[in-house]
Amino acid sequence: MKLYNTLYKGEDSLKKFIQEQEMLSAEALFVQIFSGVIEESYCMHLASLIKEQLPHAKILGSTAGGVISEGIMYEHETVISFSLFDTTHLECEFFSFESDNVIERIEKELIFEDTQAMVIVSDGLISDAESFLKELYSRNSGLVIAGGRASDYNFEKTFVFNENETSENACIVCSFSGDALHANSDYMLKWTPVGQEMLVTKAKGSVLYEIDGMPVLDVYKKYLGDDIVKDLPSSCMPFPLIVHRDGVLVARDPISVVDDNKALKFAGLFEEGDVVRFSFANIEELTDNLEVVFNELNKIPVEGVYIYSCAARKALLQEKLVSELNVLESLAPTVGFFTFGEYFSSGKIAELLNVTTTFLMLSENSTNGEKVLRGNIDTEFDPIRKALTHLVKVTSTELENLSTHDTLTQLYNRSEYLRVIKRKVTSAKRYKETFGLILIDIDLFKYVNDTYGHDVGDVILRKFAKVLVGSVRADDFVARWGGEEFIIITGQIDQRGLIRLLEKLQKRVKEENFEPLPQLTASFGATLYREGDSYEELFKRVDRALYRAKESGRDRFIIV
Repeated sequence: MKLYNTLYKGEDSLKKFIQEQEMLSAEALFVQIFSGVIEESYCMHLASLIKEQLPHAKILGSTAGGVISEGIMYEHETVISFSLFDTTHLECEFFSFESDNVIERIEKELIFEDTQAMVIVSDGLISDAESFLKELYSRNSGLVIAGGRASDYNFEKTFVFNENETSENACIVCSFSGDALHANSDYMLKWTPVGQEMLVTKAKGSVLYEIDGMPVLDVYKKYLGDDIVKDLPSSCMPFPLIVHRDGVLVARDPISVVDDNKALKFAGLFEEGDVVRFSFANIEELTDNLEVVFNELNKIPVEGVYIYSCAARKALLQEKLVSELNVLESLAPTVGFFTFGEYFSSGKIAELLNVTTTFLMLSENSTNGEKVLRGNIDTEFDPIRKALTHLVKVTSTELENLSTHDTLTQLYNRSEYLRVIKRKVTSAKRYKETFGLILIDIDLFKYVNDTYGHDVGDVILRKFAKVLVGSVRADDFVARWGGEEFIIITGQIDQRGLIRLLEKLQKRVKEENFEPLPQLTASFGATLYREGDSYEELFKRVDRALYRAKESGRDRFIIV
Protein backbone atom coordinates (compact mmCIF):
# COMPACT_ATOMS: atom_id res chain seq x y z
CA MET A 1 0.00 0.00 0.00
CA LYS A 2 1.11 3.53 -0.78
CA LEU A 3 -0.54 6.81 0.20
CA TYR A 4 -0.01 10.17 -1.55
CA ASN A 5 -1.64 13.51 -0.70
CA THR A 6 -1.90 16.84 -2.46
CA LEU A 7 -3.63 20.14 -1.70
CA TYR A 8 -5.80 21.13 -4.66
CA LYS A 9 -4.39 24.24 -6.39
CA GLY A 10 -5.89 23.84 -9.85
CA GLU A 11 -6.50 21.32 -12.62
CA ASP A 12 -3.05 21.50 -14.17
CA SER A 13 -1.18 20.88 -10.93
CA LEU A 14 -3.50 18.00 -10.07
CA LYS A 15 -2.98 16.32 -13.46
CA LYS A 16 0.77 16.72 -13.09
CA PHE A 17 0.67 15.19 -9.59
CA ILE A 18 -1.27 12.16 -10.86
CA GLN A 19 1.26 11.59 -13.63
CA GLU A 20 4.28 11.98 -11.35
CA GLN A 21 2.99 9.37 -8.89
CA GLU A 22 2.29 6.86 -11.67
CA MET A 23 -1.29 6.23 -10.56
CA LEU A 24 -2.67 5.51 -14.02
CA SER A 25 -1.50 1.91 -13.80
CA ALA A 26 -2.62 1.23 -10.22
CA GLU A 27 -4.74 -1.91 -9.88
CA ALA A 28 -6.77 -0.68 -6.90
CA LEU A 29 -7.03 3.04 -6.21
CA PHE A 30 -8.98 4.72 -3.40
CA VAL A 31 -9.36 8.52 -3.62
CA GLN A 32 -10.54 10.62 -0.69
CA ILE A 33 -11.49 14.28 -1.17
CA PHE A 34 -11.91 16.40 1.95
CA SER A 35 -13.10 19.82 0.89
CA GLY A 36 -12.90 23.01 2.93
CA VAL A 37 -14.88 24.67 0.15
CA ILE A 38 -18.53 23.97 1.04
CA GLU A 39 -19.98 24.24 -2.48
CA GLU A 40 -21.62 21.35 -4.36
CA SER A 41 -20.57 22.54 -7.81
CA TYR A 42 -16.92 22.85 -6.77
CA CYS A 43 -16.86 19.41 -5.13
CA MET A 44 -18.68 17.64 -7.98
CA HIS A 45 -16.39 19.22 -10.57
CA LEU A 46 -13.32 18.09 -8.66
CA ALA A 47 -14.59 14.52 -8.28
CA SER A 48 -15.50 14.38 -11.99
CA LEU A 49 -12.07 15.69 -12.95
CA ILE A 50 -10.37 12.94 -10.96
CA LYS A 51 -12.67 10.29 -12.44
CA GLU A 52 -11.76 11.46 -15.95
CA GLN A 53 -8.07 11.10 -15.18
CA LEU A 54 -8.43 7.88 -13.18
CA PRO A 55 -11.51 5.96 -14.46
CA HIS A 56 -10.82 2.97 -12.22
CA ALA A 57 -10.62 5.03 -9.00
CA LYS A 58 -13.11 4.63 -6.13
CA ILE A 59 -13.97 8.15 -4.95
CA LEU A 60 -15.20 9.25 -1.52
CA GLY A 61 -15.78 12.94 -0.79
CA SER A 62 -16.86 14.99 2.21
CA THR A 63 -17.09 18.61 3.26
CA ALA A 64 -14.63 19.46 6.00
CA GLY A 65 -14.23 22.24 8.54
CA GLY A 66 -10.48 21.70 8.37
CA VAL A 67 -8.28 19.01 6.80
CA ILE A 68 -5.18 17.00 7.74
CA SER A 69 -2.35 16.08 5.41
CA GLU A 70 0.98 14.55 6.41
CA GLY A 71 0.58 15.69 10.01
CA ILE A 72 -0.31 19.29 9.15
CA MET A 73 -3.68 20.99 9.70
CA TYR A 74 -5.17 23.28 7.04
CA GLU A 75 -8.18 25.62 7.05
CA HIS A 76 -10.38 26.30 3.99
CA GLU A 77 -8.25 23.99 1.85
CA THR A 78 -9.07 20.83 -0.08
CA VAL A 79 -6.86 17.79 0.34
CA ILE A 80 -6.97 14.91 -2.13
CA SER A 81 -5.54 11.58 -1.02
CA PHE A 82 -4.67 8.63 -3.24
CA SER A 83 -4.28 5.17 -1.68
CA LEU A 84 -2.75 2.56 -4.00
CA PHE A 85 -3.21 -1.10 -3.09
CA ASP A 86 -1.48 -4.18 -4.52
CA THR A 87 -3.61 -7.07 -3.25
CA THR A 88 -6.63 -5.42 -1.62
CA HIS A 89 -10.02 -5.43 -3.33
CA LEU A 90 -11.95 -2.14 -3.06
CA GLU A 91 -15.65 -1.42 -3.32
CA CYS A 92 -17.15 2.04 -2.79
CA GLU A 93 -20.79 3.11 -3.08
CA PHE A 94 -23.04 6.10 -2.39
CA PHE A 95 -26.17 5.46 -0.27
CA SER A 96 -28.95 7.97 0.36
CA PHE A 97 -30.52 7.61 3.79
CA GLU A 98 -33.83 8.53 2.19
CA SER A 99 -33.80 5.22 0.28
CA ASP A 100 -34.82 1.82 1.64
CA ASN A 101 -32.73 -1.14 2.76
CA VAL A 102 -29.42 0.73 3.05
CA ILE A 103 -27.89 -1.85 5.42
CA GLU A 104 -28.96 -4.77 3.24
CA ARG A 105 -27.50 -3.10 0.13
CA ILE A 106 -24.19 -2.44 1.90
CA GLU A 107 -23.99 -6.09 2.92
CA LYS A 108 -24.81 -7.30 -0.59
CA GLU A 109 -22.57 -4.92 -2.52
CA LEU A 110 -19.62 -4.26 -0.19
CA ILE A 111 -19.08 -7.03 2.36
CA PHE A 112 -17.37 -10.32 1.45
CA GLU A 113 -15.86 -13.22 3.36
CA ASP A 114 -12.42 -11.58 3.39
CA THR A 115 -13.57 -7.99 4.08
CA GLN A 116 -11.30 -6.59 6.77
CA ALA A 117 -12.34 -2.96 7.15
CA MET A 118 -14.82 -0.30 6.12
CA VAL A 119 -14.58 3.49 5.88
CA ILE A 120 -17.78 5.50 6.21
CA VAL A 121 -18.33 9.21 5.69
CA SER A 122 -21.81 10.63 6.12
CA ASP A 123 -23.49 14.01 6.38
CA GLY A 124 -22.88 15.75 9.69
CA LEU A 125 -26.20 17.37 10.58
CA ILE A 126 -29.23 15.38 9.41
CA SER A 127 -28.89 11.59 9.45
CA ASP A 128 -29.06 9.32 12.50
CA ALA A 129 -25.48 8.15 12.19
CA GLU A 130 -25.34 6.26 15.48
CA SER A 131 -28.37 4.05 14.82
CA PHE A 132 -27.03 3.35 11.33
CA LEU A 133 -23.63 2.32 12.70
CA LYS A 134 -25.02 0.12 15.47
CA GLU A 135 -27.39 -1.74 13.15
CA LEU A 136 -24.65 -2.29 10.58
CA TYR A 137 -22.22 -3.55 13.21
CA SER A 138 -24.75 -5.76 14.99
CA ARG A 139 -25.16 -7.68 11.74
CA ASN A 140 -21.43 -7.65 10.91
CA SER A 141 -19.65 -7.75 14.28
CA GLY A 142 -15.90 -7.93 14.19
CA LEU A 143 -15.63 -5.73 11.11
CA VAL A 144 -13.22 -2.81 11.62
CA ILE A 145 -15.13 0.41 10.94
CA ALA A 146 -13.75 3.95 10.89
CA GLY A 147 -14.76 7.25 9.38
CA GLY A 148 -16.43 10.52 10.18
CA ARG A 149 -19.43 12.76 9.77
CA ALA A 150 -19.00 15.64 7.32
CA SER A 151 -18.42 19.06 8.83
CA ASP A 152 -18.29 22.74 7.98
CA TYR A 153 -17.21 25.89 9.83
CA ASN A 154 -20.54 27.09 11.25
CA PHE A 155 -22.94 24.12 11.61
CA GLU A 156 -24.98 25.21 8.59
CA LYS A 157 -24.40 22.78 5.74
CA THR A 158 -22.56 19.49 5.29
CA PHE A 159 -22.69 16.90 2.52
CA VAL A 160 -20.93 13.90 1.02
CA PHE A 161 -20.21 13.48 -2.69
CA ASN A 162 -18.59 11.49 -5.45
CA GLU A 163 -18.37 12.04 -9.20
CA ASN A 164 -22.08 11.30 -9.72
CA GLU A 165 -24.04 12.79 -6.83
CA THR A 166 -24.07 14.78 -3.63
CA SER A 167 -26.40 14.79 -0.64
CA GLU A 168 -26.91 16.35 2.78
CA ASN A 169 -28.51 13.11 4.02
CA ALA A 170 -26.38 10.22 2.79
CA CYS A 171 -23.23 8.22 3.29
CA ILE A 172 -20.41 6.85 1.17
CA VAL A 173 -19.03 3.48 2.23
CA CYS A 174 -15.80 1.90 1.05
CA SER A 175 -14.85 -1.69 1.92
CA PHE A 176 -11.33 -3.15 1.96
CA SER A 177 -11.08 -6.89 1.35
CA GLY A 178 -8.15 -9.28 1.18
CA ASP A 179 -6.45 -11.82 3.40
CA ALA A 180 -3.16 -9.91 3.30
CA LEU A 181 -4.66 -6.67 4.61
CA HIS A 182 -4.04 -5.61 8.23
CA ALA A 183 -6.62 -3.16 9.59
CA ASN A 184 -6.64 -1.66 13.08
CA SER A 185 -8.67 1.22 14.51
CA ASP A 186 -8.19 3.19 17.71
CA TYR A 187 -8.90 6.60 19.19
CA MET A 188 -7.52 9.25 21.56
CA LEU A 189 -9.81 11.13 23.96
CA LYS A 190 -8.10 12.34 27.19
CA TRP A 191 -11.13 14.29 28.39
CA THR A 192 -11.71 14.08 32.17
CA PRO A 193 -15.22 13.91 33.68
CA VAL A 194 -15.90 16.67 36.19
CA GLY A 195 -18.80 17.46 38.50
CA GLN A 196 -21.57 15.21 39.69
CA GLU A 197 -23.24 12.46 37.74
CA MET A 198 -26.56 13.50 36.22
CA LEU A 199 -29.45 11.49 34.84
CA VAL A 200 -30.95 12.00 31.39
CA THR A 201 -34.65 12.33 32.19
CA LYS A 202 -36.03 13.32 28.77
CA ALA A 203 -34.50 12.52 25.39
CA LYS A 204 -35.62 11.45 21.95
CA GLY A 205 -32.94 10.04 19.69
CA SER A 206 -30.18 12.62 19.37
CA VAL A 207 -32.27 15.42 20.93
CA LEU A 208 -31.78 16.06 24.64
CA TYR A 209 -34.54 17.88 26.53
CA GLU A 210 -33.95 17.40 30.25
CA ILE A 211 -31.19 16.34 32.65
CA ASP A 212 -32.12 15.61 36.29
CA GLY A 213 -35.59 16.93 35.48
CA MET A 214 -34.20 20.34 34.46
CA PRO A 215 -34.36 21.79 30.92
CA VAL A 216 -31.06 21.00 29.24
CA LEU A 217 -30.22 24.62 28.42
CA ASP A 218 -30.73 25.52 32.08
CA VAL A 219 -28.27 22.76 33.02
CA TYR A 220 -25.68 24.20 30.65
CA LYS A 221 -26.35 27.68 32.02
CA LYS A 222 -26.03 26.47 35.63
CA TYR A 223 -22.68 24.73 35.16
CA LEU A 224 -21.06 26.64 32.27
CA GLY A 225 -22.55 30.14 32.63
CA ASP A 226 -24.78 32.50 30.68
CA ASP A 227 -22.16 33.41 28.08
CA ILE A 228 -21.74 29.80 26.99
CA VAL A 229 -25.47 29.42 26.40
CA LYS A 230 -25.62 32.57 24.25
CA ASP A 231 -23.32 31.05 21.62
CA LEU A 232 -24.41 27.42 21.58
CA PRO A 233 -23.46 25.03 20.11
CA SER A 234 -19.90 26.14 19.25
CA SER A 235 -19.25 27.74 22.65
CA CYS A 236 -19.59 24.49 24.62
CA MET A 237 -17.36 22.32 22.42
CA PRO A 238 -14.58 22.19 25.05
CA PHE A 239 -17.02 20.78 27.63
CA PRO A 240 -18.71 17.69 26.15
CA LEU A 241 -21.02 15.43 28.09
CA ILE A 242 -19.45 12.05 28.88
CA VAL A 243 -21.44 8.82 28.96
CA HIS A 244 -20.22 5.23 29.42
CA ARG A 245 -21.22 2.83 26.63
CA ASP A 246 -20.14 -0.82 26.91
CA GLY A 247 -16.91 0.11 28.64
CA VAL A 248 -16.11 2.94 26.23
CA LEU A 249 -16.00 6.53 27.44
CA VAL A 250 -18.09 8.40 24.85
CA ALA A 251 -18.17 12.19 24.55
CA ARG A 252 -21.19 14.04 23.20
CA ASP A 253 -21.18 17.60 21.86
CA PRO A 254 -24.32 19.44 20.65
CA ILE A 255 -24.52 20.40 16.99
CA SER A 256 -27.60 22.65 17.09
CA VAL A 257 -30.24 24.26 19.29
CA VAL A 258 -33.72 22.97 18.38
CA ASP A 259 -37.37 23.03 19.43
CA ASP A 260 -37.64 26.80 19.86
CA ASN A 261 -34.46 26.97 21.95
CA LYS A 262 -35.73 24.35 24.39
CA ALA A 263 -33.49 21.42 23.44
CA LEU A 264 -30.09 20.47 22.04
CA LYS A 265 -29.42 18.13 19.16
CA PHE A 266 -26.24 16.08 19.50
CA ALA A 267 -24.05 14.17 17.08
CA GLY A 268 -25.00 10.91 18.84
CA LEU A 269 -27.94 9.37 20.66
CA PHE A 270 -29.10 9.58 24.27
CA GLU A 271 -31.46 7.30 26.13
CA GLU A 272 -33.53 8.23 29.16
CA GLY A 273 -31.66 6.81 32.12
CA ASP A 274 -28.20 7.52 30.69
CA VAL A 275 -25.78 8.83 33.31
CA VAL A 276 -23.78 11.84 32.06
CA ARG A 277 -21.17 14.25 33.36
CA PHE A 278 -19.53 17.32 31.92
CA SER A 279 -15.85 16.96 31.03
CA PHE A 280 -12.80 19.03 30.16
CA ALA A 281 -9.52 18.48 28.36
CA ASN A 282 -6.89 16.89 30.56
CA ILE A 283 -3.90 18.83 29.27
CA GLU A 284 -1.37 16.71 31.16
CA GLU A 285 -2.58 13.44 29.66
CA LEU A 286 -2.92 14.97 26.20
CA THR A 287 0.81 15.56 25.93
CA ASP A 288 2.61 13.57 28.63
CA ASN A 289 1.79 10.11 27.27
CA LEU A 290 2.21 10.56 23.52
CA GLU A 291 5.55 8.77 23.40
CA VAL A 292 3.96 5.78 25.13
CA VAL A 293 1.13 5.88 22.59
CA PHE A 294 3.63 5.91 19.72
CA ASN A 295 5.56 2.92 21.11
CA GLU A 296 2.38 0.88 21.44
CA LEU A 297 1.10 1.71 17.96
CA ASN A 298 4.53 1.06 16.46
CA LYS A 299 4.04 -2.63 17.20
CA ILE A 300 1.23 -2.77 14.59
CA PRO A 301 1.90 -3.10 10.83
CA VAL A 302 0.94 0.17 9.13
CA GLU A 303 1.57 1.73 5.69
CA GLY A 304 -1.14 4.38 5.75
CA VAL A 305 -3.29 6.11 8.37
CA TYR A 306 -6.72 7.68 7.87
CA ILE A 307 -7.52 10.26 10.58
CA TYR A 308 -10.95 11.46 11.69
CA SER A 309 -10.55 14.11 14.39
CA CYS A 310 -13.43 16.01 15.94
CA ALA A 311 -13.90 19.69 15.15
CA ALA A 312 -14.40 20.29 18.89
CA ARG A 313 -10.96 18.83 19.60
CA LYS A 314 -9.40 21.19 17.08
CA ALA A 315 -11.31 24.18 18.52
CA LEU A 316 -9.86 23.61 21.97
CA LEU A 317 -6.36 22.27 21.30
CA GLN A 318 -5.66 24.28 18.13
CA GLU A 319 -1.96 23.99 17.22
CA LYS A 320 -1.33 21.69 20.19
CA LEU A 321 -3.16 19.00 18.23
CA VAL A 322 -0.17 18.80 15.88
CA SER A 323 1.75 16.78 18.51
CA GLU A 324 -0.99 14.15 18.42
CA LEU A 325 -0.99 14.11 14.62
CA ASN A 326 2.81 13.80 14.58
CA VAL A 327 2.56 10.52 16.46
CA LEU A 328 0.45 9.06 13.65
CA GLU A 329 2.51 10.64 10.86
CA SER A 330 5.61 9.07 12.41
CA LEU A 331 4.05 5.66 11.82
CA ALA A 332 3.03 6.16 8.17
CA PRO A 333 1.69 8.82 5.77
CA THR A 334 -1.59 10.27 7.03
CA VAL A 335 -4.65 12.01 5.69
CA GLY A 336 -7.89 13.07 7.34
CA PHE A 337 -10.39 15.75 8.21
CA PHE A 338 -12.13 17.36 11.18
CA THR A 339 -15.54 15.82 11.77
CA PHE A 340 -18.89 16.29 13.47
CA GLY A 341 -18.63 12.74 14.86
CA GLU A 342 -16.28 9.78 14.47
CA TYR A 343 -17.26 6.24 13.43
CA PHE A 344 -15.45 3.62 15.51
CA SER A 345 -15.61 -0.12 16.11
CA SER A 346 -13.38 -2.46 18.06
CA GLY A 347 -14.03 -5.96 19.33
CA LYS A 348 -17.68 -6.23 20.32
CA ILE A 349 -18.50 -2.53 20.33
CA ALA A 350 -19.33 0.13 17.77
CA GLU A 351 -19.85 3.76 18.75
CA LEU A 352 -20.28 7.15 17.18
CA LEU A 353 -17.69 9.16 19.09
CA ASN A 354 -17.18 12.89 19.62
CA VAL A 355 -14.18 14.99 20.66
CA THR A 356 -11.74 12.20 19.75
CA THR A 357 -8.98 11.68 17.24
CA THR A 358 -10.06 8.37 15.72
CA PHE A 359 -7.83 6.65 13.17
CA LEU A 360 -7.61 3.61 10.91
CA MET A 361 -4.23 2.00 10.26
CA LEU A 362 -3.90 -0.11 7.09
CA SER A 363 -1.08 -2.27 5.75
CA GLU A 364 -0.64 -4.99 3.14
CA ASN A 365 2.69 -5.90 4.72
CA SER A 366 2.89 -7.99 7.91
CA THR A 367 6.26 -6.53 8.91
CA ASN A 368 6.87 -3.10 10.34
CA GLY A 369 10.12 -1.28 9.61
CA GLU A 370 11.98 0.71 12.23
CA LYS A 371 10.26 4.04 12.86
CA VAL A 372 11.14 7.00 15.04
CA LEU A 373 8.81 9.53 16.65
CA ARG A 374 9.33 12.60 14.51
CA GLY A 375 9.50 16.19 15.69
CA ASN A 376 9.15 17.38 19.27
CA ILE A 377 6.08 16.83 21.40
CA ASP A 378 4.77 20.24 22.37
CA THR A 379 4.28 20.13 26.13
CA GLU A 380 4.57 23.89 26.60
CA PHE A 381 1.03 24.76 27.61
CA ASP A 382 0.46 27.96 29.52
CA PRO A 383 1.75 26.94 33.00
CA ILE A 384 -1.16 28.66 34.73
CA ARG A 385 -3.66 26.86 32.51
CA LYS A 386 -1.90 23.53 33.04
CA ALA A 387 -1.78 24.05 36.80
CA LEU A 388 -5.45 24.97 36.81
CA THR A 389 -6.27 21.81 34.87
CA HIS A 390 -4.39 19.74 37.44
CA LEU A 391 -6.08 21.58 40.31
CA VAL A 392 -9.56 21.02 38.86
CA LYS A 393 -8.86 17.33 38.28
CA VAL A 394 -7.49 16.64 41.78
CA THR A 395 -10.06 18.80 43.55
CA SER A 396 -12.91 17.22 41.60
CA THR A 397 -11.69 13.75 42.55
CA GLU A 398 -11.47 14.71 46.21
CA LEU A 399 -14.87 16.39 46.25
CA GLU A 400 -16.43 13.48 44.40
CA ASN A 401 -15.05 11.06 46.98
CA LEU A 402 -16.38 13.20 49.83
CA SER A 403 -19.82 13.46 48.28
CA THR A 404 -20.16 9.77 47.42
CA HIS A 405 -18.30 7.91 50.19
CA ASP A 406 -18.72 7.32 53.91
CA THR A 407 -15.73 8.83 55.70
CA LEU A 408 -15.44 6.07 58.31
CA THR A 409 -15.69 2.90 56.21
CA GLN A 410 -14.83 4.34 52.75
CA LEU A 411 -17.88 2.53 51.39
CA TYR A 412 -20.36 4.44 49.26
CA ASN A 413 -22.79 6.53 51.30
CA ARG A 414 -26.58 6.73 51.36
CA SER A 415 -26.72 9.57 48.83
CA GLU A 416 -24.70 7.58 46.31
CA TYR A 417 -26.86 4.52 46.99
CA LEU A 418 -29.95 6.53 46.08
CA ARG A 419 -28.38 7.68 42.81
CA VAL A 420 -27.30 4.14 41.91
CA ILE A 421 -30.57 2.41 42.83
CA LYS A 422 -32.59 4.87 40.73
CA ARG A 423 -30.36 4.14 37.70
CA LYS A 424 -30.49 0.42 38.43
CA VAL A 425 -34.30 0.38 38.47
CA THR A 426 -34.43 2.39 35.23
CA SER A 427 -32.01 -0.04 33.56
CA ALA A 428 -33.89 -3.08 34.86
CA LYS A 429 -37.15 -1.76 33.42
CA ARG A 430 -35.56 -1.03 30.05
CA TYR A 431 -33.58 -4.25 29.64
CA LYS A 432 -35.85 -6.64 31.62
CA GLU A 433 -33.10 -7.39 34.14
CA THR A 434 -33.33 -8.84 37.63
CA PHE A 435 -31.10 -7.75 40.50
CA GLY A 436 -31.06 -8.18 44.26
CA LEU A 437 -31.18 -5.78 47.20
CA ILE A 438 -29.76 -6.77 50.60
CA LEU A 439 -30.10 -4.74 53.83
CA ILE A 440 -27.76 -5.77 56.65
CA ASP A 441 -27.73 -4.97 60.37
CA ILE A 442 -24.90 -5.92 62.73
CA ASP A 443 -26.50 -7.82 65.61
CA LEU A 444 -26.45 -6.16 69.05
CA PHE A 445 -24.03 -3.45 67.97
CA LYS A 446 -25.15 -1.15 70.78
CA TYR A 447 -23.64 -3.70 73.15
CA VAL A 448 -20.28 -3.30 71.37
CA ASN A 449 -20.24 0.48 71.81
CA ASP A 450 -21.49 0.32 75.40
CA THR A 451 -19.01 -2.38 76.45
CA TYR A 452 -15.86 -1.57 74.49
CA GLY A 453 -16.33 2.08 73.55
CA HIS A 454 -16.98 3.90 70.28
CA ASP A 455 -13.35 3.69 69.16
CA VAL A 456 -13.57 -0.10 69.12
CA GLY A 457 -16.98 0.19 67.51
CA ASP A 458 -15.48 2.20 64.67
CA VAL A 459 -12.78 -0.43 64.15
CA ILE A 460 -15.46 -3.14 63.98
CA LEU A 461 -17.47 -1.13 61.43
CA ARG A 462 -14.43 -0.65 59.19
CA LYS A 463 -13.54 -4.34 59.34
CA PHE A 464 -17.16 -5.37 58.71
CA ALA A 465 -17.19 -3.15 55.63
CA LYS A 466 -14.05 -4.89 54.30
CA VAL A 467 -15.65 -8.30 54.83
CA LEU A 468 -18.68 -7.25 52.79
CA VAL A 469 -16.60 -5.84 49.94
CA GLY A 470 -14.40 -8.95 49.91
CA SER A 471 -17.41 -11.27 49.73
CA VAL A 472 -19.41 -9.77 46.87
CA ARG A 473 -18.85 -9.78 43.10
CA ALA A 474 -17.07 -7.07 41.15
CA ASP A 475 -20.33 -5.64 39.78
CA ASP A 476 -22.11 -5.54 43.14
CA PHE A 477 -22.54 -2.21 44.93
CA VAL A 478 -21.92 -1.91 48.70
CA ALA A 479 -22.86 1.15 50.77
CA ARG A 480 -23.20 2.14 54.40
CA TRP A 481 -26.86 2.95 55.00
CA GLY A 482 -26.20 4.49 58.41
CA GLY A 483 -25.04 3.44 61.88
CA GLU A 484 -24.50 -0.32 61.82
CA GLU A 485 -26.66 -0.87 58.75
CA PHE A 486 -25.29 -1.61 55.26
CA ILE A 487 -26.92 -2.16 51.90
CA ILE A 488 -25.90 -4.12 48.79
CA ILE A 489 -27.23 -3.81 45.24
CA THR A 490 -26.28 -6.94 43.35
CA GLY A 491 -25.69 -7.30 39.65
CA GLN A 492 -27.84 -9.62 37.53
CA ILE A 493 -28.97 -12.45 39.84
CA ASP A 494 -31.78 -14.96 40.40
CA GLN A 495 -33.28 -16.45 43.58
CA ARG A 496 -30.75 -19.28 43.78
CA GLY A 497 -27.83 -16.91 43.27
CA LEU A 498 -29.17 -14.55 45.92
CA ILE A 499 -29.39 -17.39 48.44
CA ARG A 500 -25.81 -18.45 47.71
CA LEU A 501 -24.59 -14.88 48.17
CA LEU A 502 -26.45 -14.49 51.48
CA GLU A 503 -25.06 -17.80 52.77
CA LYS A 504 -21.56 -16.70 51.81
CA LEU A 505 -21.96 -13.31 53.54
CA GLN A 506 -23.36 -14.88 56.70
CA LYS A 507 -20.54 -17.45 56.82
CA ARG A 508 -17.76 -14.88 56.21
CA VAL A 509 -19.06 -12.59 58.97
CA LYS A 510 -19.24 -15.41 61.53
CA GLU A 511 -15.76 -16.72 60.62
CA GLU A 512 -14.01 -13.34 60.70
CA ASN A 513 -11.99 -12.35 63.78
CA PHE A 514 -13.54 -9.19 65.23
CA GLU A 515 -11.38 -8.81 68.33
CA PRO A 516 -12.05 -8.11 71.15
CA LEU A 517 -15.47 -9.64 70.43
CA PRO A 518 -15.70 -13.42 70.79
CA GLN A 519 -17.89 -13.48 67.67
CA LEU A 520 -19.93 -11.14 65.51
CA THR A 521 -23.14 -11.96 63.64
CA ALA A 522 -25.48 -10.02 61.39
CA SER A 523 -29.07 -10.14 60.17
CA PHE A 524 -29.93 -9.89 56.47
CA GLY A 525 -33.09 -8.86 54.66
CA ALA A 526 -33.19 -9.45 50.92
CA THR A 527 -35.42 -9.20 47.88
CA LEU A 528 -35.31 -9.42 44.10
CA TYR A 529 -36.38 -6.66 41.74
CA ARG A 530 -39.82 -7.34 40.31
CA GLU A 531 -41.15 -5.82 37.12
CA GLY A 532 -42.77 -2.49 37.86
CA ASP A 533 -40.98 -1.94 41.19
CA SER A 534 -39.96 1.57 42.16
CA TYR A 535 -36.83 2.02 44.23
CA GLU A 536 -39.03 3.04 47.18
CA GLU A 537 -41.06 -0.18 46.95
CA LEU A 538 -37.88 -2.24 46.80
CA PHE A 539 -36.53 -0.66 49.97
CA LYS A 540 -39.79 -1.07 51.88
CA ARG A 541 -39.77 -4.77 51.03
CA VAL A 542 -36.15 -5.34 52.01
CA ASP A 543 -36.65 -3.34 55.23
CA ARG A 544 -39.56 -5.62 56.19
CA ALA A 545 -37.40 -8.65 55.46
CA LEU A 546 -34.63 -7.37 57.77
CA TYR A 547 -37.15 -6.65 60.49
CA ARG A 548 -38.42 -10.24 60.28
CA ALA A 549 -34.87 -11.60 60.41
CA LYS A 550 -34.14 -9.66 63.60
CA GLU A 551 -37.49 -10.54 65.18
CA SER A 552 -36.88 -14.22 64.38
CA GLY A 553 -33.74 -14.37 66.49
CA ARG A 554 -31.05 -12.57 64.45
CA ASP A 555 -28.03 -14.21 62.70
CA ARG A 556 -30.15 -15.22 59.71
CA PHE A 557 -31.47 -14.00 56.41
CA ILE A 558 -35.01 -13.57 55.16
CA ILE A 559 -35.94 -13.16 51.48
CA VAL A 560 -39.29 -11.62 50.55
